[in-house]
Amino acid sequence: MLELVLTGTAGAMLLALTLVTCIDVVARYWFNRPLAGAYELTEVLLSALIFVALPVTTARREHVDVDLVEMFAGKPLRAFMHRLADLLCGLVLGLFAWRVFVHAVSLQNDGAVTDSLSLPLAPLGYLAAAACAVSSLICLLRLRLPYQS
Repeated sequence: MLELVLTGTAGAMLLALTLVTCIDVVARYWFNRPLAGAYELTEVLLSALIFVALPVTTARREHVDVDLVEMFAGKPLRAFMHRLADLLCGLVLGLFAWRVFVHAVSLQNDGAVTDSLSLPLAPLGYLAAAACAVSSLICLLRLRLPYQS
């Protein structure tokens, strides 16, 4: 269910990003009136899109990886390497979640906003922290599952 919500949200954000870009380009070159704040909207939407997709990408094991040893390794070594990767990724993402959350609190306390549209930045920080926390949890919970090659 969470995967469906996140992929739907990511799709909606991608559509919004496409619309903002198209409207800005048409308005800029046909009417000489670019869309006000298009650059900021693009930044915020792209950032949010990346973090909304992070837990889905983690759950599906679709991160980019390089398998230099895996094709020569036996199943026990591959299982160990996958478990080690899940452990390290889970710990690093957990650390990211904590630090990004601390930064988001700081952004909220400072009242930080974007330059031209005055969009608050703290919600984006909380989204990033939550996405990292969920992804960390996925990696750490995967340690309890049997290895599948």
